[in-house]
Amino acid sequence: MMKKIIALTVMLLTITCMIFARGNTASSAPNEVRVLSTVTGGKDDAENLLFQEALSKALGMNIIWEKPADYDQVVMQRLGAGEAIDLIYMNQSSHMYPFIKQDMLMDLTDRLNQSPVIRANYPAGELEKIAVNGRYYAGFNKLEVFILPNVNKAITDRAGVNIDNLQTLDDYYNMLKAVKNHMENVEGKRPYYPYFASMRDIRDVTIWFSALNLRRGIVRDASGRRYAPFATPEAQPVWEWMTKLYQEGLLDPDSFTGGSGDVRNKMWQSQEIALSVDWVAWTGLYNNNARVAGNYPNVVNVVGLQGIRGPTGTYRLEQGGASLFGIPVNAKNPDGAFKVIEYFATKEGGLFLSAGIEGHDYTMQGNRVTLTQVGNSHSRDHGAPFPISTQFDFGILGEVNPGMMESYAVGRRRNILIETMGYNDGDIDTNVLADVLAKWMADCMMGRTDAATAIRSAAEELRTRRLID
Repeated sequence: MMKKIIALTVMLLTITCMIFARGNTASSAPNEVRVLSTVTGGKDDAENLLFQEALSKALGMNIIWEKPADYDQVVMQRLGAGEAIDLIYMNQSSHMYPFIKQDMLMDLTDRLNQSPVIRANYPAGELEKIAVNGRYYAGFNKLEVFILPNVNKAITDRAGVNIDNLQTLDDYYNMLKAVKNHMENVEGKRPYYPYFASMRDIRDVTIWFSALNLRRGIVRDASGRRYAPFATPEAQPVWEWMTKLYQEGLLDPDSFTGGSGDVRNKMWQSQEIALSVDWVAWTGLYNNNARVAGNYPNVVNVVGLQGIRGPTGTYRLEQGGASLFGIPVNAKNPDGAFKVIEYFATKEGGLFLSAGIEGHDYTMQGNRVTLTQVGNSHSRDHGAPFPISTQFDFGILGEVNPGMMESYAVGRRRNILIETMGYNDGDIDTNVLADVLAKWMADCMMGRTDAATAIRSAAEELRTRRLID
């Protein structure tokens, strides 16, 4: 990921001055919108044409929807060649921030603020999460969900643990101890490590810092000074808690080398762990995978929990980086492009980006979607499994994966605070932050140093790399 971002930045620096110098080799007709996308669209070339046709019909425009395989390279080459692309898909951290720095995106602040469609559909405060110096350069593709603890209730039930009472670090520690004891001494699975956290991505441990009201990333204090909350003395109790988990055999040793794929495999397929921290959608995917395999809910029954209660009674969960659409500065039809952004904000657009193409992915039976065989294989995801519109009724999608909507509902509770990564207006490389923390805190957890020293060392390296002040 780090190499990908560096390569993208180099390409940006190379082509910025070329965009206008070369002129426009292609242009949009007055009623045509040219789009480059990845993720959002049809599942293959044939369906992408159906997607394009359905969107064109819905908006009364001629939509050209391209979904190239090597998206990052193609979007830069096409923009650099001077093509008049009207709308481009973007990830908040790897695309939007670099594009803004290179003056490649139109400022959409006034359009978004003045749009009755946007005001009626976007959740309050959501736009502020992608603001750069108070300005907006993109609209949402979907609602980004959050990570939360996923617990296999089939295992905790056998271990005699009531997961409804898990609220503190001590509660989770005691649950993991009980599960380990049961699995090793009753079911004979030795060794059994009940929790796996991919230390290569600090996202997996973010949930526990709710106990201290600390958020991930790099943020600014009241004086404007940049700091990393996880690399401060205030974070020490959580790192010491993680160290205790590892040293007592509650944290899988593979956590230091494994990735999210390893976590998910151990969670549902082999039941080698009872706890993971993952996205809301994965609560349902774990259970659906188990259902297909015939072992849900007796062997696998994953439940999403609210996490750790903070000192003020609030539970802090972290939202993912936004999935967005922006309008390049050399777009020929920005008005048409913005209509696409508005459509994706509506409940009708949300249904299109989730269930897919009516007559192909689904049919309507009354006021509910009935998936076709093709649609069933697409898992109600054509770019937005969670539509952004506050008016979208998930009930229209019919039966979803077991446990997914219950996990999604966790984020709606009054005592839940959903936060985004501390991107600091795009001025930091979150991958460097994760690498530095993972390196020094692994030394702590493995007993090579103490938590206080590891925290100081991490902060010193971040300061040397000029990520913090």
